[in-house]
Amino acid sequence: MTVEALDEIIRGVERLPRLPDTALALVNVVSDPASSIAQIVDTIRYDQAVTADVLRLCNSAYFGLARRVESVDDAIRLLGTAKVLQLVMSAHVRSVLCQPQIGYGLRLDALWEHSVAVALGCRNFARRFGLRTLGLAFTLGLLHDVGKVILNEYVEEAYLEIVRRVTEEQLSFVDAEQQVLGFTHAEVGARLGEVWSLPPALIDGIRYHHYPAQRPVPDPLVDSVHLADVTCVLLGVGGGLVDGLAYRAHPTVLERHALGERELEAIGAEIVVEMKTVRRLFTGGS
Repeated sequence: MTVEALDEIIRGVERLPRLPDTALALVNVVSDPASSIAQIVDTIRYDQAVTADVLRLCNSAYFGLARRVESVDDAIRLLGTAKVLQLVMSAHVRSVLCQPQIGYGLRLDALWEHSVAVALGCRNFARRFGLRTLGLAFTLGLLHDVGKVILNEYVEEAYLEIVRRVTEEQLSFVDAEQQVLGFTHAEVGARLGEVWSLPPALIDGIRYHHYPAQRPVPDPLVDSVHLADVTCVLLGVGGGLVDGLAYRAHPTVLERHALGERELEAIGAEIVVEMKTVRRLFTGGS
């Protein structure tokens, strides 16, 4: 699939999804390990809508804080920078990912739910691998499947053929997608990331999250999102009806980080626990 063909697909979408400006600014701030807490606070505090969302979430019954949070500075002092950053990114990426992805057999909010779960897992794997940019890892997890938003209308027509190849030929969904469509949501997502001017590390992570071994130089951040995605698909968190039937972690990645089934299960258990918090906070679910 040529870059020109992918560009044509993106141009053909009537309403190209867009991240809020503050979310895009935050992505660029957290991608820099040298960024300070003050820079993160400044990025948030001058957007009234973002600030209102942060205060609403922080003052919700779930957190049960002893006193009311009156400012972003208060929120960071009481909850920590990482937690506030996750709240902001999860809330504002939801506007892009919350629509039902009929072409992928995903219900309303399923893509967002899967993306948040992968974000949590990506952060946890990145921490295990000793990476400093945990905010970047979380953001990569949120955005790894954004190409599905673009391809949704194109996949719907071919969905039954993709499912047939998955069930009858034991292909992974992404391999069947490649065969039927000639490209994958990962490549489309990477091109969308370029249109959004996302940092190169995020674009790489989106592009290679299914095939980390295809990246010319191994990258622990790419490995993190790959392993998180695999773990969440196998757990059935927000995935489609057939996603997990033939989707496994790349053996080279497992070997590179000395990981086995026990380690993946442990991080999977962490994701399940954290997702209960997310559901209660954002949707009131259990």
